[in-house]
Amino acid sequence: MKLFRYRKPSMRRMLGVTKIKRQVKRELGISQVQGWTQPSRLKQRAKQSVGLYSPEVRAVRQTSKGRFPTLFGLFGKK
Repeated sequence: MKLFRYRKPSMRRMLGVTKIKRQVKRELGISQVQGWTQPSRLKQRAKQSVGLYSPEVRAVRQTSKGRFPTLFGLFGKK
């Protein structure tokens, strides 16, 4: 267990409001619906279908920013 925290918890967090809100959202399925309707998720799904998250395109994107793959980076999770 950590002795010191980076940030102090908010009042809502200490009172448990955040936990209750998350529970209600999960039980009602709101988060599932938002995952399909939020604009950021729509854009992400479109990029996925085009292939912008494929390993080849990611490597090109990273090298264009000046980050070159190392031996550790070649064996990623995906």
